[in-house]
Amino acid sequence: MSPAREESFHALLTGLPEYRDQLASYAFFPPRPGRLAEDYRGPYADALASLSLVPYLHQAHALELVASRRNVVVATATASGKSLVYQLPTLEAAAAGGTSLYLYPTKALAHDQLGRLVELAGRLGSDLGAHGIACYDGDTPAERRAEVRQGVHLALTNPDMLHYGVLPYHARWASFLARLDTVVLDELHSYRGVLGTHVANIVRRLLRVARHYGAAPRLIAASATVGNPLQHAEALTGEPFELIDRDEAPSGAREFVLWRPAATDGGVRRRSATTEAAELAANFVRLGIKSLVFCNSRKVAELVRRYAVGQLQGELVPLLQSYRAGYSPEDRRLLEAGFRNGDIRVLTATSALELGMDIGGVDAVVLVGYPGSKMALWQRSGRAGRQGRRALTLLVPGNDPLDEYYLHHPELLTEGRVEDAVADPYNSELHPLHLACAAAELPIRDEEVEGLVDPGLDLAAVPGLHRAPGTWTTLARYPHRRLSLRGSGGRLVRLKDATGRSLGTADPATALRDLHPGAVYLHQGDPYLVVRLDLERGLAELLPHIEDYYTQPRSETDIDILHETEAISDTLRVGRVRVTTTVTGYVKKRYVSAAVLEERALDLPETSYATQALWFRTRDVEAAVRPDELPGALHALEHTLIGLLPAFVLCERADVGGVSYPHYPPTGESTVFIYDGYPGGVGYARAGAAQFQAWLSAARDLLRDCPCESGCPRCVLSPKCGNGNQFLDKAAALRLASALLARLAVPSPAQA
Repeated sequence: MSPAREESFHALLTGLPEYRDQLASYAFFPPRPGRLAEDYRGPYADALASLSLVPYLHQAHALELVASRRNVVVATATASGKSLVYQLPTLEAAAAGGTSLYLYPTKALAHDQLGRLVELAGRLGSDLGAHGIACYDGDTPAERRAEVRQGVHLALTNPDMLHYGVLPYHARWASFLARLDTVVLDELHSYRGVLGTHVANIVRRLLRVARHYGAAPRLIAASATVGNPLQHAEALTGEPFELIDRDEAPSGAREFVLWRPAATDGGVRRRSATTEAAELAANFVRLGIKSLVFCNSRKVAELVRRYAVGQLQGELVPLLQSYRAGYSPEDRRLLEAGFRNGDIRVLTATSALELGMDIGGVDAVVLVGYPGSKMALWQRSGRAGRQGRRALTLLVPGNDPLDEYYLHHPELLTEGRVEDAVADPYNSELHPLHLACAAAELPIRDEEVEGLVDPGLDLAAVPGLHRAPGTWTTLARYPHRRLSLRGSGGRLVRLKDATGRSLGTADPATALRDLHPGAVYLHQGDPYLVVRLDLERGLAELLPHIEDYYTQPRSETDIDILHETEAISDTLRVGRVRVTTTVTGYVKKRYVSAAVLEERALDLPETSYATQALWFRTRDVEAAVRPDELPGALHALEHTLIGLLPAFVLCERADVGGVSYPHYPPTGESTVFIYDGYPGGVGYARAGAAQFQAWLSAARDLLRDCPCESGCPRCVLSPKCGNGNQFLDKAAALRLASALLARLAVPSPAQA
């Protein structure tokens, strides 16, 4: 047994030879005993007894609700037994001749869960085996698909295959759909933002087609802890749910450490999170601490391993490996097996290892940079201590506003509320496209409109829909191809190298920003130079790049207000806007030093789309800054707010954009806009507006507490700034934020 499982991690960490006061915050969570439903006699009791299992109280409650045909969402911690809540009911339904559809966010997760489900069926004496339980996705051989459709009882798939390969051909699935007993939505928290919009529409289309064949399936959803699991499940499906969120599973003692990288310049500059994590990983190999080092990108995962291996020798070297998407399935299975049996002691990994993979017990989880949400933090944290042992979660903050904010407010990580998931089923750009798909599957009857169609949408305005007596129909045979579920729609640009090999795809807006002629593009760590971008053909041509520089685009964005939908206060508004962006040029920068080598202009078409936004005026508080400081104050405050939005709304920094105007042309007033970065919008800006005062207060605190003098990546610098982070004034932004907060605390005459 390793020392980490017996001793305090606090003592171990502070006793490391390289320790230099990096332990910034420490919290201890005592062990929690589980609460079992002793002498359980409820639904599925015989199956549980045959498995020698006594359910936890929350499992028992969920199983009773499921047995009564209620829709249930289980939102409890990792390893709390959520899977059993849908596995037992669906296997029982299969034994009675019913069918079930399991929906997973990725093919990899569906295939990982397939083996467990087949094993469980065997333990229960079921003869379903590989024929009655199967995955149906893009990897399913063509010759096997008919066999799956006709003989499967439990089908595991993903949203993409459901949209492209099942619903358009529902007649081939008539027997399966007519007997559809249960729809399982696993990893419910993954369906948010644009993907959430797609999944909400796809699930509603699935339920509609199932009803057409006479089925009335119950819904069972499983989610990591989010702030609004009940509301999120209902928003995605349009159906009522019962919530199970009281976790009665046991958990071992856990230590949570916020690890400040060692100071290198009087406390203002710090060592990189990558370097610090590599040192910890090497030490954990030496100490025998079985650990997962979660990184937010493939590149960082590879770098942490490379730096850590450089500190190890001999037989210790192969004990540290990396794991990420892009490896072959065979290599990934070998890594999983090696980590499970102890041949590998530390894995540096991306989120590819996060979603339910069985990799055995883990002592410690190290997070290299804040993972973007408290939900993701605790989901990754739950990988450690699964056998009730003492566990460690250690967060190494990076150079990012969220990381810096939580470094100064660690109690918000351990005690604060988890973020809400956001998904808008009625996105104005995507929802009509899904309605066209629904009409192609089955004519939309007038009595179906309520619940399926956005109440504010005129079906006569949806392209491709035609009115018929009592229905809406379409002549399009396969409108499904117009939708890209992993993006915002539109024709994709294909990336090709000199040999014609495919390097992936990009949407048009991304192509203009990152694949313009002269851009340096990274693919699996290798740099390529873009020599041609042909938007008409949807093609970008790239060549290997060997010179010592990278590129950053320069762009200009303008905002036009289309419709103000809500006045939150006399300062803050929410509504629909049109965002127009033009990539005007790019800058070449030297690697490592970031020295500017050259700036070049570009002549590219603009991109424009309607979306949702919030905006606030600062006319009443401009006395807090000098006139010459106002542009820099607005710009810096905009950056800080965008960087902190994921602390309040379950999104990523890249999901939103912003523009600040010292003089907004239509009104002449100083105004800051923050908008959803997807056509139609998905609700991020609206959700942020609902928490604006707390959000603005967090921005004020970060501007005040960040130790830099004039701005840094931890507070006001943004990696996606269109003008290269020019004209930023941190001190003036702090004064402006403080004045705005004071103004918001005073009721307007209309509110008084």
